[in-house]
Amino acid sequence: MHLILTGATGHVGYGVLQYCLANSNVTRLSILSRRDFALPSDPQYNTSKAQIIVHKDYASYPQDLIDKVSGAAGVIWAQGISQTQVSKEEYIRITFEYPVTAAKAFASINNGKPFKFVHVSGNGADPTEKTWTLYGKIKGRAERALTELPSIDSAYSPLRVYHVRAGLVDPPEPHKPEPLAKRLFAPAFRMLLPGLTSPTPELSRVLVDLALGDGEPLKDAHGIEDNGRVIRSQAIRTANWEDIYHGGRLHHADL
Repeated sequence: MHLILTGATGHVGYGVLQYCLANSNVTRLSILSRRDFALPSDPQYNTSKAQIIVHKDYASYPQDLIDKVSGAAGVIWAQGISQTQVSKEEYIRITFEYPVTAAKAFASINNGKPFKFVHVSGNGADPTEKTWTLYGKIKGRAERALTELPSIDSAYSPLRVYHVRAGLVDPPEPHKPEPLAKRLFAPAFRMLLPGLTSPTPELSRVLVDLALGDGEPLKDAHGIEDNGRVIRSQAIRTANWEDIYHGGRLHHADL
């Protein structure tokens, strides 16, 4: 199956990249990136199925780019940035405007069949925007807008949206170093609040399974919310993920 990936050089996206390259169910991977970069070189990764598409303006999707990703069955939207690294305006642009614009552009590229938009959100996202944090407000705003798209315009009806609220993410190895604060406090956080952490292998598996699936709501379970469209960190870590995911049937549509 053909999938699209954004944010492939980040902590979440790089783990997903590795998982996709090692997963035979992913037969083609289109990677949207602001810059070219070296793919993992380990023999377990099939890099021949991956294409890096340098795309610098995520507010625009010209027809030549749409042609390159046509036929893809889903996207894992792992692009993101810390609110401490950019201005408020830029954070809103990256966190809210970019994924919504992409969802609109990709909705119909799977030849009329469902297109899965797997949105990497985060713990604390609040679609009501009542939280006091900018992070929670804007992540929640993005969740709400993406969820509503299929119902506000028939052009977006093929969209099947999932929001994966990842917790503290362990970066894949090898990867870029973590900030000092995270290196200092993360071990205690993982020990005291394990339910709010999202180890990279488990998170990558969940994201890719959702993108490969049929787009139907997940069954009701601990950590599954909003009519089977929101996956919290507790569900990401569970040993019963396959039971949650379509009642134990990993239905990878149209492989």
